Amino acid sequence: MAIRIAIMAAAILIAAVCFIATGAFLCVALYEGLKLVLSPAMAALSTAAVLLLLSLIVLSIGSAIAKAVEKSERKKRGPATAEIGLELGRILGEQVSRYAGKNPVRVLIGALITGLAIGAIPPLRSLLLRMFKGK
Repeated sequence: MAIRIAIMAAAILIAAVCFIATGAFLCVALYEGLKLVLSPAMAALSTAAVLLLLSLIVLSIGSAIAKAVEKSERKKRGPATAEIGLELGRILGEQVSRYAGKNPVRVLIGALITGLAIGAIPPLRSLLLRMFKGK
């Protein structure tokens, strides 16, 4: 597997160098062709404008592809906050489970007091309902 990765990396590197050399030769050819029609300064300026336009096109295509990939990854995983929430919930659940296992009487008394408070105090009950509904 490592040899395959190394061979592919070398092939990609060689292809990238060839691509850059091809681009350089195309730029020189464009400049030399424009120099026959325009002055050398205008030919250089025109070549630079074409290269700038090409660069902007490549950047916009790359940006669109990156956004599409990010959106599809987000659909697969969900937002990062959901992952953090799941992890925090797991950690807190383990801690509560350990505490409840060590102190069952305290947990029972706490649950009874909390239940009585929620049942007996309507403003507390409505506050908790609003909080859980997200209003």
